Amino acid sequence: MFGTEIIVIDPEEEYKTLCQAIGGEYITFSFSSDAKINPFDLSGVYEEGENELGLKILSLHGFFKVIMGDLTPSEDALLDRALVATYKAKGITPDPATQQNEPPLMEDLYKVLIGMEDASAKGLADRIERFVKGSLVGIFNQQSNIDIKNTFTVFSIKDLENELRPIAMYLILDFIWTRIKNDIRKRLLIVDEAWYLMQHPDSASFMYGIAKRARKYYLGLTTITQDVEDFLNTDYGRAIVTNSSIQILLKQSPAAIDQVADTFYLSEGEKHLLLSADVGEGIFFAGPNHVAVRIVASEDEHSLVTTNPQELAEMRQKAADIQKQF
Repeated sequence: MFGTEIIVIDPEEEYKTLCQAIGGEYITFSFSSDAKINPFDLSGVYEEGENELGLKILSLHGFFKVIMGDLTPSEDALLDRALVATYKAKGITPDPATQQNEPPLMEDLYKVLIGMEDASAKGLADRIERFVKGSLVGIFNQQSNIDIKNTFTVFSIKDLENELRPIAMYLILDFIWTRIKNDIRKRLLIVDEAWYLMQHPDSASFMYGIAKRARKYYLGLTTITQDVEDFLNTDYGRAIVTNSSIQILLKQSPAAIDQVADTFYLSEGEKHLLLSADVGEGIFFAGPNHVAVRIVASEDEHSLVTTNPQELAEMRQKAADIQKQF
């Protein structure tokens, strides 16, 4: 309504009905879907004083640490050399003129690691082999074919296993971030179930980096989580929350309320409100101001956004009954 492009990362397929109703684009990210994203994509944008290739390789370090797990300093240095060599094999160097070349794929990195003939390099190659020629082949090893043109775009990762969701969220975020830098316009990025990214220090750091730099690229960021403890138990998660200009807290569990109260400096009355709140009730924070709120959806809005299984089943049955009549 206000000329803002909306991009949503949707782990639980909660935005599909809304997306379809307003003519948005719903992109399902899975093994069987046509949508593919190449982790090695470059933005192709040159900014004075910035090394685009260096920044991309730094981002790829985080991505592969989410895949591989913890790396020793020597393994990290080895991965760095392999990433540089992988881009160089495609003719891509820090020279911006070379960064329009077709980017490499994960299998190119795999071949470089194998070609190093080093035991540690072989160990790194083994950790990504399943993505190149094993059970997970194809999902992260093809050239990107997605072009965000719709003003409301949703990325769904519901069909992925829990193990792959943090990897996919990191990859999609990196893809979106690359596109945002390439074409600056008014945007809002919504990351639902953001606690997935807080499970790994590198993806948490990447999310925090976006939060810190978003304003520079005309981007607003909204993070949503139901697992408050997982989010607040990391330094990056707390930093994202406490540096947000607007915050909304809905009903909290007794197990999490003390940590939430410490983070948001809640009074005893506010703690009690959040423990006893009904659906849609909570506290709205804007700067130093706290106010109790009750969010009431219209009937049409409710039907588009409800996640209540009983209501969804009734809506599907109603739609089926209407189809039978015709």
